[in-house]
Amino acid sequence: MNLIMMLIKDTEEWASHLFKHAELGDVRRTKRLIKISHQMASNIGSSIVNASGSQASIEGAYRFLRNDKVDADNIATAGLKSLLPALTLSNTILALEDTSTLCYRHNVTKELGHTGAYKQSSSKGMLAHTVLMVDAETEHTIGLGAQHRWCRKDENFGTANDRKRRKYETKESYKWQRSSEEMSTRFADVMDNIISVCDRESDMFEYIDYKTTNNQRFVVRAKHERVVNTDGDKLSPYIENQSSEASYSVKIKQKGGRKARIAKVAVRYAYITIYPPKKHKKLGGMNLTVISCNEIEPPSGASPLSWKLYTGEPINSASDALRIVRFYELRWRVEEFHKAWKSAGTQVESFRMQTRNNLEKIIVITAFIAVRLLQLRELVVDKDNAKSIGCDKFFNLLEWKLLWSKTETKKAPNTTPSLHWAYYALAKLGGWHDSKQTGVVGWEALWKGWFSLSQLLEGARFMQAQQQEM
Repeated sequence: MNLIMMLIKDTEEWASHLFKHAELGDVRRTKRLIKISHQMASNIGSSIVNASGSQASIEGAYRFLRNDKVDADNIATAGLKSLLPALTLSNTILALEDTSTLCYRHNVTKELGHTGAYKQSSSKGMLAHTVLMVDAETEHTIGLGAQHRWCRKDENFGTANDRKRRKYETKESYKWQRSSEEMSTRFADVMDNIISVCDRESDMFEYIDYKTTNNQRFVVRAKHERVVNTDGDKLSPYIENQSSEASYSVKIKQKGGRKARIAKVAVRYAYITIYPPKKHKKLGGMNLTVISCNEIEPPSGASPLSWKLYTGEPINSASDALRIVRFYELRWRVEEFHKAWKSAGTQVESFRMQTRNNLEKIIVITAFIAVRLLQLRELVVDKDNAKSIGCDKFFNLLEWKLLWSKTETKKAPNTTPSLHWAYYALAKLGGWHDSKQTGVVGWEALWKGWFSLSQLLEGARFMQAQQQEM
């Protein structure tokens, strides 16, 4: 069993692996952190009270979270550092980056900041910039590589127009470079294998200059119409005048009023030089490759798929370009992480801690739990593989037999059922029905099933203990 599989199977081992080296000033605090994480991972989506169980555990959890000597960053650092052994097993690692908001409406909001366009909104919160590490070859999620959390100050609200006069390091957009700086320190031994994959918000000359100057690998989706050569050609018309090198089909998911469809996409690439804005003339031009992906004959009224990707990776053929395009397609994985973390998974926005410091500790712990939930779902995406793996790799005998008794009508088999069966049994226990016949299980059904199984397991173990005493 590989490391990722082992950690998903046992929540206590998982929590110990993540946090056993947490530097919290007292070994008892580290043990409490492991216990809280283990209990919450075993009761996904539950409150601290429901996850803790006994009164002593509840009091211990709240005492830990209210302890001012326990810092959320120290918890995060321990969890992030624990990733290194898994990273060394991968030849190419994608660092998928995205920012999300965590919104709250209870009393703690006075310590938080605005998260949107309206300063007086009753919902305030925190922003989190997350880096999710994925193996480029297997496309399996490895874990969190970095995360920075911050609150916007009310006095800075409405000052976006002043950004040109502010130093780059003081801007919110510095988050992209900050993440790379953290990873280059934390994962120095494997940094040459890491490729940062970022959306349009990261298209800043300063950030791309940092990556190229420090020989760091990247894929950045272009946002600005930059000059790309000494003739003064602009990005879009220049790349679209290049001959198409390849085409491929991509599945566009349904979203809002957009219907799902299969889009045929033309791929082009070219070598370019982008030039700095006037205020950064000293930096000079940068030689890059740009890859464009444009949908061929999109449906009437539909917005066509259109990407332009900057990269420093060597592109010598159409297959090289398609490989980079696939890397960018995987960026959606970090958005799936946000779903697992927020409304459809650990429900991080439902916690009602009374101070920002206490709240941030829960935010950090649940971020790692969300990754674990993401990894669990990924295991059954490959149905053939999931059907070949026994569910006893993740569920003990009592667990899977309880699952069977609640979801099947026939007698339990003598041989262990597959992981594929157990995954869907867990979903059914959580109230899932394949009404759309897609086979896709939502986050809510997963964590409800997990919670129901935990309750069944607790009851069964209680009955076993009673019988042993008789």
